[in-house]
Amino acid sequence: MKKFEEICLIIIDDIKSGRKKIGDKIPSIRAMSKQYNVSKNTIVNAYSILLEQRWIKALPKSGFYISEDLSSKEMPNTMLDLTNFYNGVDLLEQQLVNEYSHKPGEGRYPREYMDKLKLDSYLGYPNCGDKPSYLDYGYGDPAGNSMLRGLITDILKNHSLNVDPQNVLMTYGTNHSVDLIIRHFLSEGDNVIVESPGYYPLFSKLKLNKVNMIALKRTKFGLDVNNLEVIIQKKHPKMLFLQPFAHNPTGTDLTVENLEAIKSVCVENNVIIVEDDPFLLIREKAASYLFSEDEPVIYLSSFSKTVSASLRCGFIVASKPLIKSLTRLKMITVINTSSITENILNHMISSGTLDNHLQALKNLSHEKSAESITALSTIEGIKLYPHNPSGHFLWFRIPMDDKKVVNYARKNNIFMAPGNLFFPCENTYFALRINKFYIDQTTVTFIEEEIFNTR
Repeated sequence: MKKFEEICLIIIDDIKSGRKKIGDKIPSIRAMSKQYNVSKNTIVNAYSILLEQRWIKALPKSGFYISEDLSSKEMPNTMLDLTNFYNGVDLLEQQLVNEYSHKPGEGRYPREYMDKLKLDSYLGYPNCGDKPSYLDYGYGDPAGNSMLRGLITDILKNHSLNVDPQNVLMTYGTNHSVDLIIRHFLSEGDNVIVESPGYYPLFSKLKLNKVNMIALKRTKFGLDVNNLEVIIQKKHPKMLFLQPFAHNPTGTDLTVENLEAIKSVCVENNVIIVEDDPFLLIREKAASYLFSEDEPVIYLSSFSKTVSASLRCGFIVASKPLIKSLTRLKMITVINTSSITENILNHMISSGTLDNHLQALKNLSHEKSAESITALSTIEGIKLYPHNPSGHFLWFRIPMDDKKVVNYARKNNIFMAPGNLFFPCENTYFALRINKFYIDQTTVTFIEEEIFNTR
């Protein structure tokens, strides 16, 4: 969807929802251009369509005003694709969000039937005897539970990232976030840049959508910005997928200097950065050195790695127009994320349970890092990559085929992750990814005796 179409949808949505009424003045072309960080021509295109379709009117020497609410009227064909898309989602949005006294168009059971389940008894009470104010028995807000989005902005603010709840979209975890982004931005044959080694589930999603992956080597020193610039100039990719901190699989961090250089090159060439931060909740430093509403950067995180892998809940942070567009795509594909799951997180955060859990996890993670590095460092010949103690993974090269090592380990009842899985194309060296929480003496002995042959 083009920018001027997004602006059209925002204004039409404001009219249909009642946030803007007939006669209300809307911002000038200059003000809208500044508000959404787009060119004046983009706003001119959007306003031209809205004027033609009579959503707005222009008064000489005064400005633009809401003209009509055309929701129930047949529309001309000027914006066929856009109008059909909006109207197709509109009925669903009315069921998800708006409250009416009479709802013959509803597609769900009446609330009084659902109240009999007493689901609130499973969700916990922040204060003894008080019914939680955040429970939602319906499908809920299509962008996700509004209270939880507010709590997430508080968490992000504590990590030096200041955004509004309208910048946040709840998802079923990072994999769902990535899926929405691929669907929204990419088509068959498009080029994107991925880290090598990098996050292998991402590679599978891109292959499924027939998107071309261009590998950018990730070393213990970070990403080669000169190589990044060469790739962009030659291949014209639409996106760069990046995991700056506690990288999966290497466990490394990118330096602030490296991140700033990456951002500069991508912004200059209009390449969208998708930044994945799975360990945000137990990291000490800033959430992002890349994100701002003025730049083409999308930030992702989740509760899966630090709360529970079975608690499928994540979120996207992006510009408000993009969040609106992704919200509609989310409604088309999954209707909405789970209000039950999001309410559980509301309770965990508001009761202080999550803070206590995260502090204990942070302490344990640092302890395990020290223990595992000490244990592995006794092996002659092993060279561990620099490791962020907030993450799970340790990465090291090995002097033999990692696929054969993994098969042999399996025969010894040891499960290992071969390095070759984490390369989007041909792997350039053999390596293993080890989760520090599962390193025991049997694992250390196997690596020492069967891989490095030091005994």
